[in-house]
Amino acid sequence: MKIGINNIFTSFWFVIMFLCGGTLTYFSFDRNLFTSDLIFIAKFFVGLIVFMTIGILCYFLYKFRIIIIDNNIVSINPFWFKKEKIDLTKIKKLNLENFFAFRGIVYRRIEITDINGKLEINDLEFENFEKLTSEINLDRNKKKEIDLEQAKSNLSSLNFNVYILSGLLIFLVFNTIWNSGFHPIVLAFFTCIGILLYASIKRKIEYKRTIKNGLQHRV
Repeated sequence: MKIGINNIFTSFWFVIMFLCGGTLTYFSFDRNLFTSDLIFIAKFFVGLIVFMTIGILCYFLYKFRIIIIDNNIVSINPFWFKKEKIDLTKIKKLNLENFFAFRGIVYRRIEITDINGKLEINDLEFENFEKLTSEINLDRNKKKEIDLEQAKSNLSSLNFNVYILSGLLIFLVFNTIWNSGFHPIVLAFFTCIGILLYASIKRKIEYKRTIKNGLQHRV
């Protein structure tokens, strides 16, 4: 049995955006900013951020899914009490393709259709996309093309992520040594940056392997 694991980067940015917006929302109501003497333009932008925070939360509740794959693919949306199931032995159509999201980053998705309907699995939502789709009978040549296109498109931005995160990690190390202290907030930053750096390096290695294998296959 396979269970979908949420994409590390997608989850991280959602948490950061929600924490920042949620904190501002809390202080806005706690300090009565909307009824204070604060200028209108400031109230407008604070209200816009509050509205965006509520929108992000609603979007998360709407999109969040739990994927379980055994003999069937089961998609559960716990916040909407919605459940979909695809029988792997009765698949009528498979569609594998790339799509763009978040500053032009390329993600993969597979749309599976059977007699009961359609269900989508993508690596924008799920970190273990490869494992989840490993037993689905895909066109391997098409999959190699899709994987190669994603790897070539995303590698440069991923290299940038690795450099930035490595620089931040080195800065935190030297800052901690220089100040001769270790604050819990610093530990939280260490943990977050460490996880993102690990995920970036792991994905970078996978992309390079995909590109290398793709070029060898073409030769």
